[in-house]
Amino acid sequence: MNYELTIALKPDLAPEKSKNITGEVEAAVQRLGGKTVKVESLGVRSLAYSIKGSGQASFGRFQLELSPDKVRDLRSQLEREESIIRVLIVKGGGTN
Repeated sequence: MNYELTIALKPDLAPEKSKNITGEVEAAVQRLGGKTVKVESLGVRSLAYSIKGSGQASFGRFQLELSPDKVRDLRSQLEREESIIRVLIVKGGGTN
């Protein structure tokens, strides 16, 4: 099934660390038997409200193919990463 994953990272991360987290996300998807179709960096944006003490976040968007029974496991793994301040996974991300 297709999913769109959006993550919000702490805005003060070094570019190297952001790139490492992107690799970790892709590896987690692969370990769960899924596939990353597309990765986009959406840059740093101001938040409507503070999340974990941050008024801004750096966003990344991933289009995935993943078994529905593995989505909860992926969310759990990503939420344990302290540099990720928010995780959103929605169905039907497509491959546009």
